[in-house]
This record gives sequence, structure tokens and C-alpha cells, in this order.
Amino acid sequence: MDTFQLSQLQDAIVHCAVDAIIVIDQQGLICFFSPSAERLFGYAAAECLGQNVRMLMPEPFHSEHDSYLANYVKHGRAAKIIGLGRDVKGKRKDSSVFPMHLSVGEAKAGKKRYFVGICHDLTAYQASVAAHSNLLSMQNALLEAAVDGIISIDEWGIVQSFNRGAELLFGYNKQEVIGNNVNMLMTAAHAGQHDSYLQNYKKGAKAKIIGIGRDVQARRKDGSVFPMHLSVGESHTAQGRLFVGVCHDLSEFKAVLQRLISAEQRYRDIVQNQKEFICRLSKNSRLTFVNNAFCRQLNQQLFQMLGISILEFIHADERQSVETLLAQLRQAGEGHTISLSVRMLGTNNAVHWVDWTFSSLAGSAESADELQGVGIDITEQVKAKNHAKFLTNFDALTGLLNKEGLLEHFSRRADKGQTLAVLFIDCHRFRLINEKYGYEFGDLMLIEAAHRLQSLLPQEALACRPGADDFIVLLPLPNRNDLLPFVYKLIENCTEPYWLAQEKISPSICVGTSVYPDDSADLAVLIQQAESAMFDAKQQGLPLRLYHADIHNDLTRRLEIEQGLRRALDQDLLTVVLQPKYQLGSQQLSGYEALVRWHDAQLGTVAPDVFVAIAEAVNLGKKLDCWVLKTVLRQVKVWRDAGLQPKPVAVNITAKHFSDPALYEFIQHKLNLLALPADCLQLEITEGVAMDNSPTILDNLTACRHAGIKIAIDDFGTGYSSLSYLTSLPIDYIKIDKTFVQQLDKGHNLSLVKAMLAMAQAIEVGVIAEGIETAEQQMLLTELGCEFGQGYFYAKPTSFSDIEQQLTVTE
Repeated sequence: MDTFQLSQLQDAIVHCAVDAIIVIDQQGLICFFSPSAERLFGYAAAECLGQNVRMLMPEPFHSEHDSYLANYVKHGRAAKIIGLGRDVKGKRKDSSVFPMHLSVGEAKAGKKRYFVGICHDLTAYQASVAAHSNLLSMQNALLEAAVDGIISIDEWGIVQSFNRGAELLFGYNKQEVIGNNVNMLMTAAHAGQHDSYLQNYKKGAKAKIIGIGRDVQARRKDGSVFPMHLSVGESHTAQGRLFVGVCHDLSEFKAVLQRLISAEQRYRDIVQNQKEFICRLSKNSRLTFVNNAFCRQLNQQLFQMLGISILEFIHADERQSVETLLAQLRQAGEGHTISLSVRMLGTNNAVHWVDWTFSSLAGSAESADELQGVGIDITEQVKAKNHAKFLTNFDALTGLLNKEGLLEHFSRRADKGQTLAVLFIDCHRFRLINEKYGYEFGDLMLIEAAHRLQSLLPQEALACRPGADDFIVLLPLPNRNDLLPFVYKLIENCTEPYWLAQEKISPSICVGTSVYPDDSADLAVLIQQAESAMFDAKQQGLPLRLYHADIHNDLTRRLEIEQGLRRALDQDLLTVVLQPKYQLGSQQLSGYEALVRWHDAQLGTVAPDVFVAIAEAVNLGKKLDCWVLKTVLRQVKVWRDAGLQPKPVAVNITAKHFSDPALYEFIQHKLNLLALPADCLQLEITEGVAMDNSPTILDNLTACRHAGIKIAIDDFGTGYSSLSYLTSLPIDYIKIDKTFVQQLDKGHNLSLVKAMLAMAQAIEVGVIAEGIETAEQQMLLTELGCEFGQGYFYAKPTSFSDIEQQLTVTE
């Protein structure tokens, strides 16, 4: 083996070299193996010296090397690597293969030829190249897959890239755009300003869109303009600065918002004519609703504002603080509000100072994370604070205070000692109007009623709509004598006819009043007192009632009776007793009248005339009648199945129930179900029902009599006793009220009873006298020609068990 000697300088260079240096002779044997080669290939120099260099090569280079070298040395064929350099594979001692760049030079020392190889490890380089290639591929794939348009421009505004999303968005293919100024994608209003804006930014001016993002108008190839959100980022490259814009089409978003606005037509109708600016904001502070006042003030069309961030209309100096406050409001949750005064920008950058109140809404599926704003232009009006809490303190339908707003204004009043009248107003026929014409018409009437109410009130008075068809008024009362004239004037004004659906509607109202501080110093209590007085007025058919303690006590008692009666009907806690009726001449039993009794564990014994009247007032009359009918018919069935023969039982039917078309069907169903004859039952109605003369009542009377159920008019003489209406009614009996019977010897009562008997004889109906308590009364009525009677003289109302004993003895 030849030796290969290095000078001292060469030795220092070789040992310091980072790349591996290997010297071979013309037979391919290694003559020199540098320290860097030891590190690269994993061999010690002693292991390699004298060995063929192919030991450092993987296949196919390992097998081909000797023949290649021999051909080069012997024949001088053109070198494939010597003096050129190329990327090859190397093999380490552990047999691992790695990429490297091999540069080979030829050297001669006398007659000897040597070949010097410099090996540079490409492992890290190739990994870096592969990673960079993968990254570029992924970036290109992401750009092309992105739904949004992504456009890059250089610092002169020339488009450098234009992805597939941008092609779909703008209608251009990338060849039409790349190399042109990006202002070709802008509307005329923005295209002319773009280049100067870009140059100003490069010179250090404040960015208006880079790193911020904003909603803009863009232009497609066909010339159509559409809304989009533009986000721009800046990148510094070796070729200079690049600006990358992400364009998100807002057309569909705005279309959805437009549909939502159309769906809220009724809400818009209420708020569109308000002087205040009213808007709603999405969770991104985009406008999802704006009213006409807001559009007019900023001189913008509705479509230009919907979907745009409200920050776009706020002065640049205040946007960040407003955005921070809105974010804090959302985090605070529903029921919170913030108030702030900001500068709003209209067209031509006209500035308007607006006092805004933003409120967070309930987190329902329809309004999650939404904010509602009410703004007042305070450029010329400084008194906008009166409307600052519109959403939380005012009724959206009428514009009046709600109950919370009323309580707040009351607590903040300046003169705590001023006498106030509290008026609770109930428009109780509005519910019927809702049922007949629909709620939209009913709402229009409530709005008109609120307008009439406000027109009557002095400036310092407060009006409130707590809900439904009620109103509350706090009226300053310098002179207590002014209260009644004012209330009567209010009633007269508010009950003036309304024209609705081309019909004249005459509503009715009831008013209850209480006085601060005479009745209470607590407004909530005063409202309850006025409401109690209103209910009392309604019960008595009066338009007005002043509060006093007895009203509240009576109302509380009525409510307790109502609740107890509902419980008693559901749990069968009532009792039916029967009072016998007799033929006066023969003293023979002719039938019974069913009377309902109630003893409650908490209320004690409640008089029938009390709880029956309450039942009728709260729509329990029908349920009470049905309970009595079912109880009586079941008992008659039990007696008849036991072989007993009870006389007919008369049941009183409340006024509203007898005008129910389903009454006869209910009775007939129960009779059929129990297999009872119709003549086992009789019905009693009041004169008021008979006088109604409605088709339904006449149908029920006729159907019952045709089936064999006899009808009596109860308490005859206490109401409208008239021969004219009696002749037209299909009835069998009249019952003379006990007030006439028990005082036959006083005043004109005897003459009146004679007249009643004469009327009954004229129309050929029987007469039953109620409340007979003495033998004298019985004898006198018999002499007068009265056929039947009942009262304590014969028997008190008796339980079913006592009646059963009597029937058993008789049988």
C-alpha cells in the first residue's frame, strides 16, 4: 500500500475540516481517513486504512466501484464524479445508509495517482427540504380547500396569489387576477383610496384594517356588489412585505338576518315609530335588528346596516372601549345593563352623540348571547336619561312603565311626603275582543287605551302596564277632593267607543283606588289594595271602588272559599240534602228539592248562597251542577235498585250552565247510563235565566220537557215576574219565594201572592210555595188555591239516610 503524507499545514486543515476527507490510491485502497470521516462513518482510521473504499458504499455502488475506477485509470474514460461532485449514498459501520454529497479530486505525486474525496452529510438537509416541501404542499392544499377567499398582495397592491375560494367568491379565475392591482375587486368608493391607504400604512400611519378586520363591500367580475368580512395579515418575506387577506362572504348571513327581521314584523311595528334608536346585537356585536330611527339618524339603508358590526358606526377612538364594555356585559349574564355615551358616524363621517343602554337578554335558543340596545340622540337633547332604561323599565307594547319601572320611579321620587292616589284599572272586556278579533287587534286597543290614559295624566303622574289588560297609575293628589272627578273623567274617556274591524267596540273598565300614605307607605301594598278594590267593583258591577280594609278581608275570604270549593269538588267533600215537597190539600208527599251543603275543616260551614254565588263568578257553577246531578241520580238509582220508589228530585241549575248547549246531552247521558226514567228528575232555574230568552236556553227547556223532565222557575216574584215572558216559556211550575210566604199578613204581600197564583192559573202551570213555617200560612195558601208547598212546617232539609228510612217505612 502506498503511503500518503501530508504537510503540517495540510494536516491541520484536514483535522479541522467538518466534512469527511478520504484519500484512496488508484486500486481503490484507503490511504487516508480523516477524523471527520471517523465520525461520519463510525469507523476508526486504523480499521479503514488499506481497505477498499467500497466498504463505505451500499449496493449497487459497492459492486460497481472497482470496475468503474479501473476503467477510468486504464482507459481514461470520462469521469462521472471526479471533478464534478454528486449526491450519493454512504454506508456506516452499523450498516445504516445515509445521503451525502461526494466531491472527488485527482492528485498526482510523482508517478502515483491518488483520489481525494470530500463527503458532506445531507441527512439534516434532506429532512429540512422534505419538511419544507410537505409544508408547502399542506399550505397549498389548505388554501385551495378553504371556503373563504384568500388573496395575497405585495406592498404595491399587486395580487400574488388567488385561491379557489376567491375564484368562486369573485367570479374570476386566478390568471385574470394575479399580476393586477387588488382594487379591481373593490367598489368604486374604496378602489380609489386603496393604494394611497397602503402607501400611508407603509410610511407608519395607523392601520384601519390590517390586524383588525372589518365588514366591507366587494365587487364581483359581473359588477355585482356584495358584503364580506375582510381580515388582513402582514408577512415579511425575503422578497419584501406581503399582505394576506381572508374574504368571508356575508351575503347568506345578511339574507338570514333579513328573514329574521321579516319574521319580527309585529315587534318592528311597535318599535319602528319610537324616537329612540333600538337595535339588537349578535354575540359578535353584529346588528341583527335596527329600527327606522337608527337608520334615519345615520342616513343608512336597512340592508347596509344588517350584519355589520355596530363598532363600524362608532368613532375609531371609542371602538375598543365599547367592545370591552360589551364583552363584560355578556360575561355578566342576563338582566344586566350598561349605559354609555359614544360618537356614532353617519354618512360622510357625520358625528352624532348617542346615549346608549345595552341589556343582556335571556339565554334562550332564539336570543342566546344577544344584547339589546336603546339609544337616544343627545346631540341636541341632554334629557335622554329619562329613557335610559327603556328595556328593563318599560312595557314594549305600550311604551308605559312596567311594574319594576314603576317601583323604581316611586323609590326615586323627589317629594316623599306628597299624597298620591294609586289607580288599578282593569279593561275586563279586552279578553273577549282578543277571542273574537285576535290578539293583534286586542294589542292595538291596549295601545290606544294607553294613549288615552297618558293624554289625561298630568306630567308628574306615572302610568304602568303590569301585564295583560291592566294599568296602574300613580296620580299626585294635591287635593283629595280631586280624585273622584278625575277617575270618572278617566272612565268616560277610556270607555269611548273604539273603531275596530269596521265595528264600533265599547269597552268597559273597573277602577280600584288606594291612597299614599293614608292606606300604606309601601307601594307594593298600595297596588294590592287598589287591585282588591277593583275586584270588589267588578263583583258588584260598579265602575269604581275606593279601598277600605273590609274589601281586602272580603276578597281574601272569597279567594279562600274559591280554593276550598275547588278542593271540595275534586275530593267529594260537599253534601246533598233533600227537602220534601207536599200537596197542600192532601198533605201527600209530591217530591224533593236537592240542596247542597258544605262544611270545610278550615272555613267552617259556608252558606250555600255564598259559595254558589262564588262558584258562578269563577266559572265553577257548571262543575257544581254536574256534581249535584251525578250525586242525586246515583242515590235515586240505589233506592230504585233496592225496591224503593222515591218521588222526583228537583235540582237547581246555575244561570251560565243552563245556557250551555251540552247540558241536556249530559243529563240524558247520565239517565241512560243509570237506566233511570226522565221523570225521576226535575230542574229549577231562576227568573234571570228564563228572561234571557236565548235560543240555547229555549232549546234546553224544550228538550228537557219533551224527555219528561219537569221545569220550575225558582224564587218567583223577586225578579222580572211578567205574564208576557211566562207565556212563551215551556215550564211546569213557578215557585213563590219564601219572602212573600212568610209575610202574607203584611203590606201588599197577600195581594202579590194572589196575583202570582192568578198568573199561574192563566197559563196553566203549577205553583209551589217556599218557606211555609206555620199552619196559618199553610191554610191560607190552600184557600188561595196554591197546590204545592215546602218549608220547615213540613220538614227541614234531610240527609239521604233519613229519606231512605222514610221510604222504607212507607213501602
